[in-house]
Amino acid sequence: MTKPNFFIVGAPKCGTTALYEYLKVHPNIFMCTPKEPHYFATDIPKKRYVNTLNEYLHLFDEASEKHTAIGEASVWYLYSDVALQNIKDFNPSAKIIVMIRNPVDFVYSSHSQALRCNTEDVRDFKEAWELSNQRAQGLKIPKHCNDVKFFYYDQIGRFGDQVEKLLSLFPREQVKIIFFEDFIGQTQVVYKDVLNYLGLPDDQRSFFPAVNQNMRHKLQWIAEVTQTPPEFLVATLMKLKKIFGIEKLGVINLIEKFNLKSEKRKALDDEMVKIIIRAYRSDIMKLSKITGVDLKHWLKY
Repeated sequence: MTKPNFFIVGAPKCGTTALYEYLKVHPNIFMCTPKEPHYFATDIPKKRYVNTLNEYLHLFDEASEKHTAIGEASVWYLYSDVALQNIKDFNPSAKIIVMIRNPVDFVYSSHSQALRCNTEDVRDFKEAWELSNQRAQGLKIPKHCNDVKFFYYDQIGRFGDQVEKLLSLFPREQVKIIFFEDFIGQTQVVYKDVLNYLGLPDDQRSFFPAVNQNMRHKLQWIAEVTQTPPEFLVATLMKLKKIFGIEKLGVINLIEKFNLKSEKRKALDDEMVKIIIRAYRSDIMKLSKITGVDLKHWLKY
């Protein structure tokens, strides 16, 4: 069976979906479907698409000899307590791609994504932020939460700690760190740099459409149904698929698409920005030291 040799390990809301979409059409790259199998994140079981090594490797069955770079993009590997070590045990020579951004923007964007997925039930970000400590103690857990550690908003963006752990496991030459602002500002340059890092020829791509923009639901009650469908609906759809011999109906996905609209998030107020920066200041400084990148602008408000 084919074995992946590179991993986009995170972080979410940092451009990973866009990079995945750009890379997967390169003639020498094979990216598995789904984008995020999360097989190695055994400490986040509800995120895992497959649970056995055999199932995982089958995701790469369609890779051929022309695909010299074979990868996946599970965005919570970087944050997971065990995924990076599991990847190293699986393939110690694997190349690792990390995408990170200013934690102020990251945690706010993560909250928006959780609302969209109906896993967060506190719509006000400041209130959700203030619940981080209680949630770490097992309190105020959202009803449809898939793992409470995703809602520690004062912890999930500690990229300094996360990258430090990564570099304790993999040599620096096997790790490619991409800052979201560079990816957005110089997409073609970063894309070519990634190809070079993977040892691949430039495919002359020049068009990089926006991917995974911020979205919100038009009607919340529809979101409740599409994101966490009731058991009777799931059972009915399963029966219909069996009766008509259809592998995938896609009804829920169509409804979900209809119920979404692109929307720019309301800017955080200055006081909230200050609170987040104070919580992440030491970690930002650590990340700056580790990467050699001046991140002083992340500390300004």
